[in-house]
Amino acid sequence: MFRTRLSLAFAALVALVFVQAGFVYWGANRVNDYAQHSRLASDILSELLELSANKQRLRVWASQRLMNAEASVEVRDQLVTRIQSSAGKLKGLARRDHALWIEFSAREDTPIPPDVPKLVAVTDLLDQNITAVQSRLMRLTPMDHGAEFAAVWHELNEVFDMAGGRDLRELVNGAIERQRVVVPEARAATERGLDALRRQAIGMAVTMLAVAAALALHLNRRLKQPLDRLLIGTQALQAGELGHRMAIGSRDEFERVAESFNQMAAELQQHRKAADEARHRLEAAVQDRTAELRVAHDALQRVDQRRRQLFADLGHELRTPATAIRGEAEIALRGQDKPVEEYKQSLARIVGGVGQLTGVIDDLMLIARAEVDQLVMQPHELDLLVLLGEVAEQAEALGQPQGVRVLLEPGAAPQGRLPTELPVHADAERLRRAVMIVLDNAVRYSRPGGAVRLGWQVSPREVMLLVSDEGIGIDADELPLVFERFTRGRRARAYRADGTGIGLSIAQTIIAAHQGSIHIDSRVDHGTQVRMVLPLLPRALQALSEGLSA
Repeated sequence: MFRTRLSLAFAALVALVFVQAGFVYWGANRVNDYAQHSRLASDILSELLELSANKQRLRVWASQRLMNAEASVEVRDQLVTRIQSSAGKLKGLARRDHALWIEFSAREDTPIPPDVPKLVAVTDLLDQNITAVQSRLMRLTPMDHGAEFAAVWHELNEVFDMAGGRDLRELVNGAIERQRVVVPEARAATERGLDALRRQAIGMAVTMLAVAAALALHLNRRLKQPLDRLLIGTQALQAGELGHRMAIGSRDEFERVAESFNQMAAELQQHRKAADEARHRLEAAVQDRTAELRVAHDALQRVDQRRRQLFADLGHELRTPATAIRGEAEIALRGQDKPVEEYKQSLARIVGGVGQLTGVIDDLMLIARAEVDQLVMQPHELDLLVLLGEVAEQAEALGQPQGVRVLLEPGAAPQGRLPTELPVHADAERLRRAVMIVLDNAVRYSRPGGAVRLGWQVSPREVMLLVSDEGIGIDADELPLVFERFTRGRRARAYRADGTGIGLSIAQTIIAAHQGSIHIDSRVDHGTQVRMVLPLLPRALQALSEGLSA
């Protein structure tokens, strides 16, 4: 029922809109026709005046030509062209005005003014007159002294003023006078049409406003009471009063809405009761699971910390051999051409660096799959002196860009007798990486032009590798923290922004995996010394003992 009222109200509003649109369209067309008629009348008057003026100028030229005064042919041709242009425009305007009056007559049942077809006939005579005038002026020549001027001038006037046996001058002047009367009348008609359109638009707008207001008041009275009841019911549900019910009895669409509302409230009341019971059971289950989740959360945090630590190790482990390879290649390419043997040696060191890099990747991928941070060791017997010579060459390549020298200096041994070899049981790549990490740090934090020294000291059961630099040093309060992951000192951060602070922790892990130890001493602005202690093989111990007894 209420839906039908709404449909009728909207239909009435739409009908009024269409009626108003029709009135506006009809009035706009009338005003447009009036405006066109006004413009045509004004344009016709302008062209008639222009035509009359140019024809008078051409008549003056003819008189000057007869009296043998200065009258150029170019002036004549320009005037004739202007007259022809005005005549063509006038003909088009007259025919358009005639067609417009025909539409007026058919639509409004009004007679066509007799002056309208007369103007069309005058424009047809103009073509004949202009042709005759142009032909006569082409044959016009200056008159001799004593010739009969009056007869020739009379002939010219006949040519200028007559066309088809009618006095064209009189017709044109009459048309000008009529257009001077028509122009203000056409403008007044346009104004009247605009006023009528304005009154119609205002009347239709007022009518629509009144109808819309009446419909709005009617619908408001019909909607207010049921909407208020519905609003009260929704507010009650929002407040949690699920026992609230809406009154029924209006016998319209709102009654069906009230029935649906009451059913929804009843279902919500049942669901709330079931939800309360389920919540109590869930709270008990949550309490039982909270402890388990807390334990699992702590475990996940530890796993996540180990993963982040592993990724940091990955970045540092890959950077060190890659930097060495790049430095070796830059040294080989710098300067003039070198002997082939030097290039072969450089390529050999690069191949070694690539192999080291490949080993790092393989080991770290194995660590990632196992989710542990222990290094995979592959120990075998090797000569530590050979390894130190190789890492010294690689470190020299690292120090070349900033002018840092790396010096390999043999250390002390019992009885002052240096061994020819130092056999140790170690993973060559891992040990090389640990020493390179220490040398890389020494080079990075040395001042340009400084020196880094790599040496060793042999004791009866172990060998101590010494790496000393003359760099920026480490603050005393930060020395105990240098082996912690992601730790970089204040001076290191100020001197170089790059770096992750995990290199020394990796070196410590590698040395510890070889049953050795690593220690650091440093003085601010005087340099740092790193001591790495490794056990010797029994064969080396025997050689040292024999040297001592000798």
